[in-house]
Amino acid sequence: MDPGQLLSVLLIAGAGCIVLTTYPYLATGIAYRDRDNGLSYILFLMGVAVWNGLFAAQALDPRPIVKGFFFSIATLGAVLAGLGWLLFASTASSTPLLGRRRLVYHAVALLAGIDITLAITTPTHSLYWTATSESSVALAFASLEPNVGYWLHTFFLTGLFGAGATLFAVAWRNGTDVAYTRLYTVAGFATAAAILASTLLLPGTTSIAPLAAGSLTTIGWIQAQQKRYLRLPRPYRWLSNLLR
Repeated sequence: MDPGQLLSVLLIAGAGCIVLTTYPYLATGIAYRDRDNGLSYILFLMGVAVWNGLFAAQALDPRPIVKGFFFSIATLGAVLAGLGWLLFASTASSTPLLGRRRLVYHAVALLAGIDITLAITTPTHSLYWTATSESSVALAFASLEPNVGYWLHTFFLTGLFGAGATLFAVAWRNGTDVAYTRLYTVAGFATAAAILASTLLLPGTTSIAPLAAGSLTTIGWIQAQQKRYLRLPRPYRWLSNLLR
């Protein structure tokens, strides 16, 4: 197995594991839907699940057009994840309030809608990418030639995750709920860096960013479990202790 194939297997396996966590994480989000940022966590979680699920689905069919379709839907999930993350960060009780929140939310939602629409319809205008018949670095994924819209999408997505991480960084500096604001800050900036690095180093569809975003949903789930003061199942106990 060459390095490209090994990378494909690892990324697909990781994305699949994240999708499998959707059910228990969603159940926890629904239980907290009336508190703090429970609803935004659900949106964030669903975006991450779609992002990872359709990212991995590229390996299901060898035809470039099918891989490109799955990647387009994965892009939708990525934008929803970024939007959900920003809402999650801005509605948390530990983070500072955004100035003119309604205006910020409206502007971000409008940009997200435009981004999603253009990304999904890119086969008709090629503003985001052009599909190629060449093999990608990781053979399971579509091979695309990035265009200007692709880079704008990357910077927008990086900005969403970076903004959310910044809100938690301020809370961490202020000493608010230190254990989790620290984790959200580090993982949030790591996700933003993964988006940017994957795009610059491996332009196209190969990316570690969907998996990095999955770490944020895991932190949220563990935080919710801890606040319930419940005894975690044995398989998760070591992970909870590690994250704290």
